[in-house]
Amino acid sequence: MKKIWEKIEHYNAKLIPYALIILLGIIIFELFLHVYDARVLLLVHILDGIVIGIFVIDLIFMGLKEKSAKHFFRHYWLDILAVFPFVLLFNLFGRVYRAFLAAEQFAVGQAILHEGLEAEKGLKAVARGEKALKFTRAARFIRIGARILRIVTKTHLFSLFNQRKKKRKKK
Repeated sequence: MKKIWEKIEHYNAKLIPYALIILLGIIIFELFLHVYDARVLLLVHILDGIVIGIFVIDLIFMGLKEKSAKHFFRHYWLDILAVFPFVLLFNLFGRVYRAFLAAEQFAVGQAILHEGLEAEKGLKAVARGEKALKFTRAARFIRIGARILRIVTKTHLFSLFNQRKKKRKKK
């Protein structure tokens, strides 16, 4: 490997403990503090992106050092899952769901305006809106779960349990 890549790997390896501390702070922030200020939330998302970037760079260097792709995926599958942006996928589903919900509410609103629908149909639309709110709450816990998975993979807790299991089998 060229010297520049070795330096990048060296500095990235030094950044991982700090990234873990930042990630732990983000998890505590999301679990216990309910801040709705857009600037603070933007800062949290930027820090989370930086942490994921550090972990992705680490994963790339681990992949370059491995003998084969099969060996890499067999040993680092949990690391790959930890950096996969599930949040983006769930946000996409949430936005599509809200778009359909808004279109349906618009259609219901037009029907109320033109046909004078009964109050029961309006209540059904409100109930659907509450379901969308529950979905966004679930997405928050999915984000927290993904962040905890990143901590577990980078602190090598999973490998410690695996080593203990192998020692018990040898006895």
